[in-house]
Amino acid sequence: MPELKLGQHNLFQVIKDDENHYLIKNQTATMELKKTEATKPLTVGESIDIFLYIDHTRGISATMKEPKIDVFKADWVEVIEKKEGLGVFVDIGLAKDMLVSKDDLPHLKNAWPKIGAKLFCHLKVGRNQMIARPVSRFRMRDYIKPEVPLTVGESYQAFVFSLADEGVVLFTEAGHEVFVFYKHLRENYRVGDSVDVKITVEKDPLHYNGMLIEQKELMLEDDAARILEYLKQEGSMPFTDKSDPQAIFDTFKMSKSAFKRALGRLYKEGYVTLEKERTVLNEEK
Repeated sequence: MPELKLGQHNLFQVIKDDENHYLIKNQTATMELKKTEATKPLTVGESIDIFLYIDHTRGISATMKEPKIDVFKADWVEVIEKKEGLGVFVDIGLAKDMLVSKDDLPHLKNAWPKIGAKLFCHLKVGRNQMIARPVSRFRMRDYIKPEVPLTVGESYQAFVFSLADEGVVLFTEAGHEVFVFYKHLRENYRVGDSVDVKITVEKDPLHYNGMLIEQKELMLEDDAARILEYLKQEGSMPFTDKSDPQAIFDTFKMSKSAFKRALGRLYKEGYVTLEKERTVLNEEK
């Protein structure tokens, strides 16, 4: 006898019409289909396509509604709730929201997705449970492949897919992969964040490099303002143009070259005094 296919579609036949539900049956099981889960009125004897999923009671529920994802189909789904110690829940278009386990999220919780973030997931069925699992970076091509290439110099919406050692991996909704080095961003991003990325390099029609900051000449004013704000709060800082690049990035989220340009501007305009091992804000300014 065939088993029920959880997280998939199954063929059933309507054998009874009660007030609040239909009784449906196939070779494997007889179960109820709530009328709120039917997409149209049904008649006894009618064959219907049913999606089966594990609900919050760990029982099997039936629906005629089409989920956004299943065990074969992956898509972008929205984070609607965060549960400490468990992970986050995503809306897949069914009565039950699906858990994305903490085991499939970044180790650091400040990189976990926020409410409203988008994750690219498929369903994973285990013993008495069903979860939404993010698709791995190198399996994205199994599910989506863009038909139109991106244009260098143009900006596009993309989602933070993962945080790598040298930068962040983004994907557009259509499936273009864009890598942004840390020196080309200013903020700490979370997985699932929506960003506007400017394309700087096309490596091939599927893979690109991009930046999440403006061009150097446009960023200079913002960088200088960031340093000046820090100095107004602290009075001085243990950073000079000789400071360690990683220490600069950890504090200001900018590269050492950008820091030196901004610091030089503040010095020329009389805002700071440069000492051997620190920079001091000039009080008259």
